[in-house]
Amino acid sequence: MSFQAQPTPAKGSRRTGLLVFGLIVLIGGLGAGVALFLASGTQYEDAVKDLQRAPVGCDTEFDFTGTGTFYFYAETQGSIGDLRGDCENTDTDYSRDDVPRIDLTLVDDNGDEADLDRNSDASYDKGGFVGTSVRSITIDEPGQYVLSVVSDDDDFAVAVGRNPKDDFESAQMIAFIVGGAGLVLGLLLTILGLRRKPAAAGPNTFAPGGAFPPTQTFPTTAPNYGGPTYGGPSTGAVPSGPPLYTPPPQSPPAPGAPGTWGAPPQ
Repeated sequence: MSFQAQPTPAKGSRRTGLLVFGLIVLIGGLGAGVALFLASGTQYEDAVKDLQRAPVGCDTEFDFTGTGTFYFYAETQGSIGDLRGDCENTDTDYSRDDVPRIDLTLVDDNGDEADLDRNSDASYDKGGFVGTSVRSITIDEPGQYVLSVVSDDDDFAVAVGRNPKDDFESAQMIAFIVGGAGLVLGLLLTILGLRRKPAAAGPNTFAPGGAFPPTQTFPTTAPNYGGPTYGGPSTGAVPSGPPLYTPPPQSPPAPGAPGTWGAPPQ
């Protein structure tokens, strides 16, 4: 009887392609999120710098090319750049801590004064500019307007435009969504890629749903210890060759001898 040791099943290989793809998604998603977040800061600063500004004591023309809500900011820190036209205020750089009292008058191209609403909901502090909204207006149709700024102080300017934080906050939200999606999806694909594939069924391994392993076989003939060889048990042949045992020759017993059969008594 012989036995054969069963080999240890080999472990399946890892899903390399899925693992690499998961790492690419993870790194790419986080990189895109960081890039969008940094770009949002630049977009915020550009939006602040692009606001139109009017100095104190001047009549400044504004061209509203869009519609919607526009804010009038008391800009207490910043620079207005080169002044054009007839204006008494020559201060181009300004800085103060508090918001001064301001009188604003906005007139359309027909000479009609527009209604300005008091507002303090919007503000900004970016790129060396600090401003807080003091008025707002809803423009229904694009047009040209003239803004007059009157105040007892002149170390500030009035900035006009939309809320710079609107696009900034939207861009930040998109950055967080992209970065978060890349992180979650990349980690999921990476974990799936680290899992090993099912090992392939070997010749002596029972695979669920497959065939059973081959059974052990045992010898069907008796061992020969040096004796004569006979035909196989399945042939039915009579053994050939000399007999295994031959009795010695014997002489016939004498009549009447003990232990023998003799003639019956007379």
